[in-house]
Amino acid sequence: MSTTVDVVVCGAHMSGLPLNHQLTELGATLVSKTRTAPEYRLYKLDCYSPPRPGLLRVNADGVAIEVEVWQLPLAAYGAFVASVPGPLGFGTLKLEDGKQAQGFLCEFYATQQALDISALGSWRAFLQQTAG
Repeated sequence: MSTTVDVVVCGAHMSGLPLNHQLTELGATLVSKTRTAPEYRLYKLDCYSPPRPGLLRVNADGVAIEVEVWQLPLAAYGAFVASVPGPLGFGTLKLEDGKQAQGFLCEFYATQQALDISALGSWRAFLQQTAG
């Protein structure tokens, strides 16, 4: 039995961003920077501080989104998932190489009035665009 679990993040938990410490304080280490399969849409959610995106699997009309895969000790996984406020949650994400891993997803209702930033391909690209 593995003592770690891979966790996919696409927003404020990524390296150098405001919530990354929540992973590193639990002993997580960065495994890779990759992209999802082209089956997702990325939205800027308006209900969070610091700002966060919502990743929604759509299959049709989806795009590949930049993500990071972090290896988290299995003993810390439950505490990490329990700290995530709705409408965000966890589910199985499909990566561009066909692998699957646990990661952040967003409930559909929260995307209805949110800004679709999928064309940018990443949360970092959105942050860079809004900073300048």
